[in-house]
Amino acid sequence: MKNFDIYEFKKNLKTKYIGKELIYFNKIDSTNDEALRIAKEKVANGTIILAETQTSGRGRGSKKWLSPYGGLWFSIILKPKINPSKISIITLLSGLSVAETIKEILNLDVKIKWPNDVLINNYKVAGIICESEILKNKIKKLVIGIGINLNIDKEDLEGLDIRATSCKIRLGNEVNREEFLAHFLQKFENYYSKMMVFSELEYILNKIRKIIIPIGSNIEIKTESEKLSGYAFDLANDGSLLIRINNQIRALTSSNIEYIRIKK
Repeated sequence: MKNFDIYEFKKNLKTKYIGKELIYFNKIDSTNDEALRIAKEKVANGTIILAETQTSGRGRGSKKWLSPYGGLWFSIILKPKINPSKISIITLLSGLSVAETIKEILNLDVKIKWPNDVLINNYKVAGIICESEILKNKIKKLVIGIGINLNIDKEDLEGLDIRATSCKIRLGNEVNREEFLAHFLQKFENYYSKMMVFSELEYILNKIRKIIIPIGSNIEIKTESEKLSGYAFDLANDGSLLIRINNQIRALTSSNIEYIRIKK
């Protein structure tokens, strides 16, 4: 498989600003770390850091993210003038954008597992990590890291402690990475722009509600301080998960969740 072709990607890109600036690495420790390093510099809003492989890729909770050659490992630098409470929505709309891109380009059935995983047949195919710096209730820098198992072979996923798959495994053939990323970025920019307008937020949340797990299920949740059992029934406007426990409603944020399990 060939390296990512920036020229081909640019030909496919139809965004206004997301991805117009792309910084490419053959190998890097972490695209998110690099994005956070340069975010304080005068880089354009929507700049992408993309790498063929990562040596220290990570997911939520500092879990290691395997990043072999053939996937899409990239980070988006954003400079949003929004309340920090909306950051969780950006994570969710990133997942929605990945899911819809997979569905539209590859015709595979996809779900989002709250708060940051994308699944095909209950196997993880992509993950999102959102990192920010907030000062005096203002977002100074925000980076969305996205890892998608696009053209990853089965043997590269063996030995993982999670159920994982790739688009190549599901399709039986390779995916055009340049076309896929350009399509994703156009979707992401569209939803991100709509999120900036409060009247459009419900539109995005309703799309997410249709494909998100575990809404509509009895679940067990472990946080850093407690274990809970309840019924997940909706998303709040800030992206938190609403669960009913003994006729009381709790809103859970993703910050201290260790795991969520659907009860049989």
